[in-house]
Amino acid sequence: MLVVLVLMGLISMLLLESFTYILHLRSRFLEQLDDSQRGILQEYWFRSTLAGIVTDYEDGKSIFQGQPRELSGLTLAALDMQVGVPTSFAWQLQYTDGITTLRYQNSQGDYWEVAKWSGDSGEFQYMSMEGEWHKQWPPQFGLKALQIPKMILFQGQRRQMPINWLVKLSDANYTRYDYRLYED
Repeated sequence: MLVVLVLMGLISMLLLESFTYILHLRSRFLEQLDDSQRGILQEYWFRSTLAGIVTDYEDGKSIFQGQPRELSGLTLAALDMQVGVPTSFAWQLQYTDGITTLRYQNSQGDYWEVAKWSGDSGEFQYMSMEGEWHKQWPPQFGLKALQIPKMILFQGQRRQMPINWLVKLSDANYTRYDYRLYED
């Protein structure tokens, strides 16, 4: 009788320990899944807004401008508007109190925090049609560049690991023809 009682106690203890271990594994898996989905969504937002960049009129307010820590322009895939509507936008890297934040500026001028990491790292780079990388767009030197670069590279961090998001822009890189200038 005593042997049966001891065996039942050991079996119960093993079952409870394995159940606790399985619950712990499940919670860690769900955390990783949530973090992975968040990273995929952040990258999708960034890529879709940049892939939708279009040129503006020669004297337009939303001509593409790029600096190492900020870029702005006109996109057909703004996060706060319907797809296909030309909308001004901006992506910005802001460093405050030891944290770098990737922020999106919507059409109303409000900033949305998209990603954060510790340290002062991260930048945007712009590739010309000749394949040269520049820290700003349009480049300061050389021939007059087209309105939008060929590609944009974002270098940042995710879970304290370096990431690189490279986005190819539209090949239709010409200044818009402004029909308003020729109205009667």
